[in-house]
Amino acid sequence: MNTEWKTATKYIIGVAIAILILYLLYISRSVLYILIGAALISLILRPLILFFIQRLRMPRLLAVILAHIVGLLLFLLAPMLLIPPILDAVSALLEIDYQILIDDSLFWLESTLSTVKENGISILGVKLVMDTLIDPILAYLQGVSPEFQPSLPSYEVIVNSIASAFTLSFGLAISVVGSVLAGFVAFLFLILSSIYISLDGPKFYRSFLKWFPESQRSEVATLNKRIRNTWDGFFKGQLALMFIIGVSVWLGLTILGVPGAFALGVIAGLLEIVPSIGPIIATIPAVIVALIQGSLHFEINHFIFALIVIGFYTLIQLLENYIVVPQVLGGAVKLHPLVVIAGVLIGASVWGILGALLAAPLIASLKEVLEYIRHKLTGEDPFPVDDSVAKPETSWWEAIKLLIMRGQKFAQTKIPITQSPSKSAEEKKQSEEDEIETERDSV
Repeated sequence: MNTEWKTATKYIIGVAIAILILYLLYISRSVLYILIGAALISLILRPLILFFIQRLRMPRLLAVILAHIVGLLLFLLAPMLLIPPILDAVSALLEIDYQILIDDSLFWLESTLSTVKENGISILGVKLVMDTLIDPILAYLQGVSPEFQPSLPSYEVIVNSIASAFTLSFGLAISVVGSVLAGFVAFLFLILSSIYISLDGPKFYRSFLKWFPESQRSEVATLNKRIRNTWDGFFKGQLALMFIIGVSVWLGLTILGVPGAFALGVIAGLLEIVPSIGPIIATIPAVIVALIQGSLHFEINHFIFALIVIGFYTLIQLLENYIVVPQVLGGAVKLHPLVVIAGVLIGASVWGILGALLAAPLIASLKEVLEYIRHKLTGEDPFPVDDSVAKPETSWWEAIKLLIMRGQKFAQTKIPITQSPSKSAEEKKQSEEDEIETERDSV
């Protein structure tokens, strides 16, 4: 008896399952953010977990717990290292007498307008009279505001204000306590979810593959590997990019004599996590500091010095886009800057800061999926080069190991030694690389 479903039945069941999945995602949207955050934490800690498992031969449970402890310690220590210099820069800005700056600016504006009123403006030999435009502005700048006579509030107003303030304070305290408890529970759920995802990630992956026909599983595995490499490359590249740009800005501003150069370098490095838009935002505080305080090393007009600082940040941005990013990020996120900017803005409007931070890898992953669907619809091979056997991105440890192996090979060419004819050095090297790749895919 043939019990296989008809094609129409398969389509109906498939659509029903898709609708059910979308409905489940909708009703669990409040928890979905925590699960996404847990998956991101697991993805960020994955290289450290692999290092503990492959290099230090730790059990997976111990490696996962130890990696999360290290990540939590770094998360707690980061504010202690980064906040003090930022607070120093902010306090330096707060110590500036802004009233004097405002008074000087108003005096300059008033004297300039008075000069223009007396001399007028000549355009192509025609003298323009600006009295009707300048007089109201001068009257506003020179006018004296009417005196304000304060009066004490009545007894009833004072009592009502105290009662309202007490009620508001009590309600605010209850709200704060509830928010703290909810945040603590959410944080525990986030950490536990990340640990479970790191522990059972391979099981989830194998269960996911079972939803596809056996003939399609190799292609799905290859697509998953390409998406995973995109995210791995993005996070590794972003961390390296943040460090490079932060140090470069710090050293450059120190040479120029910008006050608070270290704090501004920290700000520039942290804002690198927001693609394309972050570096532009990082320029604003540096320009403000240069415009107000000037240079510590050079006697130069503050306005001209601010233009020099803008030029310095522009140079850093150009070097980043054309030299640093291709070397650091490589092909992890192959997107046009305009697409990235649009994605950051859309992501920020939909999912807030999390959407802005993850816009680039999300768009790159979506691009991989759409490219795969396009090739399947047109009957083309979605992966002309067999990425299933392609070597993964070389880690720092593997690069050092490869360098040592090349040095040994060079030494062997200079001083011939007797080798076993059963297996050549190249075969041994290929065997070791295959073992590393097999172990990497298994975990």
